[in-house]
Amino acid sequence: MSVLNLSVKPELKSTLPIRAIQFGEGNFLRGFLDWMLFKLNAQGLFNGRVLAVQPTPRGRVMPKLIAQDFLYTTILHGIADGKETEECEVINTIAAGVNPYEDAQWTMLKEYICKDSVDFVFSNTTEAGIVYAQEDFIPAKAPLSFPGKLAILLYERFKKSKKGICVMPCELIEDNGTKLREIVLKHADDWNLEPEFKDYVQNECKFLNTLVDRVVSGYPTAQAQAFEEKLGYEDALMTCGELFHFLAIEGGEDVKELLPFQKIGLNVVIDKDITPYRLRKVRILNGTHTSNVPAAFLAGLDTVDQMMSDAVTGKFVRSVVYDEIIPAVNLDKNMLTEFADAVMDRFSDPSMHHQLASILMNCTSKMNARVIPSLLDARAKGILPKKLCFAVAAYIALYRHAEGKLPVKVERAGGKSGEFNDDAYAVQALSKAWTFYQKTEASALLTVKSVLSDVKLWGRDLSSDVDVTVFTAKLLHAIISDGVLATMRDLMENV
Repeated sequence: MSVLNLSVKPELKSTLPIRAIQFGEGNFLRGFLDWMLFKLNAQGLFNGRVLAVQPTPRGRVMPKLIAQDFLYTTILHGIADGKETEECEVINTIAAGVNPYEDAQWTMLKEYICKDSVDFVFSNTTEAGIVYAQEDFIPAKAPLSFPGKLAILLYERFKKSKKGICVMPCELIEDNGTKLREIVLKHADDWNLEPEFKDYVQNECKFLNTLVDRVVSGYPTAQAQAFEEKLGYEDALMTCGELFHFLAIEGGEDVKELLPFQKIGLNVVIDKDITPYRLRKVRILNGTHTSNVPAAFLAGLDTVDQMMSDAVTGKFVRSVVYDEIIPAVNLDKNMLTEFADAVMDRFSDPSMHHQLASILMNCTSKMNARVIPSLLDARAKGILPKKLCFAVAAYIALYRHAEGKLPVKVERAGGKSGEFNDDAYAVQALSKAWTFYQKTEASALLTVKSVLSDVKLWGRDLSSDVDVTVFTAKLLHAIISDGVLATMRDLMENV
């Protein structure tokens, strides 16, 4: 190695001021939004950096960022002009970081939000992050939830008579900005804050609805040494992803001026209605991930490209997309098919090595946002989507040995093990459901009913659809009795 790590390359640091507070420091934000801001800075069109906020008490990234002076490398791969292309860049968008669960750093964060130079709040706290949780108003302590923290920070800014701020969440839920604002206002009501503050949130702060799209596979564990030899330095936060990127922001000309991504040719759409882009992406790209990864993980596979190249799981992925998801979605079928074709190519890229375990993070909220809607749309058309039912069964099978604990422990084919994290309530609910299973199809029905009837998980009683419940239970029992791959083969041969 020519250098120990990025922290000893001070010439790569930026001196630009902090213009944004960023909730999240994980792979996606670093490989997507921070990369895009880096590109803007290179053209003198943003002229700012971000203060990264550790979103949960169990943060693992922040210490690594601090050790590397907040520098890291993006390694992006894809096809450009018909040729395989790889781009490596050291990103210096993050200026500093805070752990809000330490009181002194929370105090520092409240001071930062009131700075005149700060114009934006960005976030990616996963689908589970933009949720309402009743919390006490204790300004000296950071609330656990992201919206709770944001409510207090905006209140601090309001009290200092600072101008409204632009909030741009990147969580993959419909109307993410609108929902985040609603939760902030709910906290304002809970805490009996001034009506003027609510007016400030509603009318002076912008909450942008967005859609994000880039596969960011994260740290290249298997290829790390080869990359470090190529780069000439060690980087514990190398962030691999695809060259492809897409961002849709709901807004008008004012937003184009605030965030001039389009001026430098980035694949960004700013439109008054981004619903078609969101629906296409959530159902096909993310829905394909979430509906297929549980089974592939149980089958002992580790990455998306392995899932796509496997004779059974690869065929199953394509069947789920073209035979069940696309027919269910109420958009132009040619547009959906063209997008699906591109997604299949992106998933099959052998350089990505997107870890299945990372996709399983917060699996329950992802299942509810990405897969259940396609299943319900199919049912509304009188179709029983058997492969989507299998996706639900495989998801339930993940929690067979969870025992209500985090992280969720998974026993996989080939004697492998694995683990992932999910919402604590979801883990408890699914663990409880498995207490009914006694290795019979009848007991599998009790397990499935327990899961699908949980309104807190799904926002509705999914077990009221008897056909879906019974067929999912049949598949769950088959997964346990015959194995996940055998069940997939049987389903493809008999549908």
